[in-house]
Amino acid sequence: MNYRDKLLATPLLIALIMTLAACGGSSSSRSAAVDDGVVDETPDETPDEAAEPVVRIVLLGDSGSGSAGAYAVGEAVAKVCAAKGCDLVLGLGDNIYESGVSSELDPQFEEKFELPFAPIDLPFYMVLGNHDNSGFFGGDGANNSNGDFQVDYHYRDALHPEQPRQTSRWKMPARYYRFTQGGDASAPLVELFGVDSNQIAGGFPDSDENYSYNNYGLVQAQWLKAAMASSKAKWKIAFAHHPYLSNGSHGNAGNYDGIPGFIAPVLAGSRYKSFLEETLCDKADFFFAGHDHDLQWLLPVASCGKTGFIVSGAASKTRSLENRDDNAVYYEKGDSYGFVWVEIKDDKMVGEVYQVDPDDAALGLGSLSAPQPAFRREQNQQAAVGLPETDGFTNPLDGASDFDINDQEGNLDPVQSQFADGFASLAGAIPEENLAGLVAAVGESGNALLEVVDSLLSGLQGAATEQNPELALAGGERASQALLYALQSLQDAIPDAGSEGLPAPFDQLAAALEQFTGETGSDDDPASADLRGLTDPLNRLAANIQGIVDSIEEEGGSVPVVGGSLSLLSELLFDVTRVIDATGNVSTSELGQVVVSTIDDLLANLLLKVIPIEEFAPAEVSDAIGLGPKFISAALLAVVREVTYDLDTLLLPSLLQGLGTLPLSALEGLFGSLAGGLEGIGG
Repeated sequence: MNYRDKLLATPLLIALIMTLAACGGSSSSRSAAVDDGVVDETPDETPDEAAEPVVRIVLLGDSGSGSAGAYAVGEAVAKVCAAKGCDLVLGLGDNIYESGVSSELDPQFEEKFELPFAPIDLPFYMVLGNHDNSGFFGGDGANNSNGDFQVDYHYRDALHPEQPRQTSRWKMPARYYRFTQGGDASAPLVELFGVDSNQIAGGFPDSDENYSYNNYGLVQAQWLKAAMASSKAKWKIAFAHHPYLSNGSHGNAGNYDGIPGFIAPVLAGSRYKSFLEETLCDKADFFFAGHDHDLQWLLPVASCGKTGFIVSGAASKTRSLENRDDNAVYYEKGDSYGFVWVEIKDDKMVGEVYQVDPDDAALGLGSLSAPQPAFRREQNQQAAVGLPETDGFTNPLDGASDFDINDQEGNLDPVQSQFADGFASLAGAIPEENLAGLVAAVGESGNALLEVVDSLLSGLQGAATEQNPELALAGGERASQALLYALQSLQDAIPDAGSEGLPAPFDQLAAALEQFTGETGSDDDPASADLRGLTDPLNRLAANIQGIVDSIEEEGGSVPVVGGSLSLLSELLFDVTRVIDATGNVSTSELGQVVVSTIDDLLANLLLKVIPIEEFAPAEVSDAIGLGPKFISAALLAVVREVTYDLDTLLLPSLLQGLGTLPLSALEGLFGSLAGGLEGIGG
């Protein structure tokens, strides 16, 4: 029986649930059920209506080691709160090192939370970190169900009345939730949004379907967007474990631990960056996080609008700042325990950073009765800058809005140019508007698929000739955008529901693309710039499109041009997938021959395997197809062989430098042999 079943067993406990009104992912149900309720933490006593509302918050991140530093931070927070006043603590994840807890009865709750922070008589609103969701080793973030025990601890007194908690301070009614502080229900001063960042940014895929992209990530994103939009609070503050910006060792979302998003988007936090930009950037006044074991107050950045950033991850561990020049800061301090105190009143926020020294009689505060902050800043509430809405996380097929497949030169430009012109003429000869639009979209999509190949080759060739591995990565990133553009072009050609649709079996295209989106949005096939993660779903999409073409042939279809167009697109998808797989294996000495072979197949298939196109298309299409042999020449083969040599002998060592800390599983199928330990992935 899960904890909700147990709580609902008696009328008294039903009343308890109604009082809590938690929203977000349920714990023991192992899913992300969403409730529009708000956690009600309003004090029982009637506030002084004449007093101006004020909220004072302590930020404690990465607190769960039970170290001497944690005990010192607990004492220091108590001293600061006695002198300045505090209402609550935000626990910013990694609450129990190194691998979370095994049940809600785990003694680590006492050892690493109740005892070290006993001096702080305040509610602690907690969110989960990667160490709280460990599966194989501490900090891998690969077992989200493990974090559910920390939600269960919130309900332990009801679940196990014979073994109650030492205190009721731990507040985690769900994996993600919202609550208000200050003011009244109709106009609260502050609303806080606890975000579960681990499923999106934890680093490694979770095999539990309950924590897949579709079943958890999308649901949380939709909840957070709706919650932000419906909030009546003057100030909106989000808090999570993983940061958007950081000058610490983990770095910024999208490039965590120095890993480019193209190589390993889950580890790099690419999806998480899109999640934050879609859900809270320019909507929240501040975003508080931990993960890096230091103290930082960072300036807002254009990509996130008005939202400010504080990293407070030094509550029980310390670490040096390794990327001090990456982001502009008001303040930063590494190699020190500490915390941040925040006061919000009317349209002003005051923040103070406190360093803590366990070996100092005054705990590093200067005075126990009148603690002195290491840094203090006052600022007025900022207006939103008006960032355009984005659905980069919830719509995996949405590429860059300004992507232009014609803005860079490459070896296949002549093929692309004539290919595009030919399909434009072909579409113009079809009287049915929807089918003409579909053929035009196939031409645009096919042209973008050719750009995928051209970008990969151009990147590799440039990397070799200029001895700059960044060009190979840039080529891969452009290829990723071209691929997303190709699929989005096809998706955009499908009529909206309620309008005149495509005739059967072309109406099956929408379902095929929806299946692709679901597959690439899973944890195993992340829908970001990871081309290798897309190849299996791409092959299945190609097979589904070919199935539609087969249906036309079986029924004696009367639209051979449209069917032939889709057949060509299916062949392109198969062949582009082969090129992606070939270029992904950059450490093999056979790259040149494999690339030549796959491109040869791709261009030959345009001519030889798509009979309806050859039969019905204008001469421009046939002429473009016939250009293929000119590009599979001895000269091109020599260039590709040179690329192979330079990659193997000159570029790979620098490309792989700094990735030695990654486990082999993180780059399985991408680079064949990476050594190194696991230190640095968690934290």
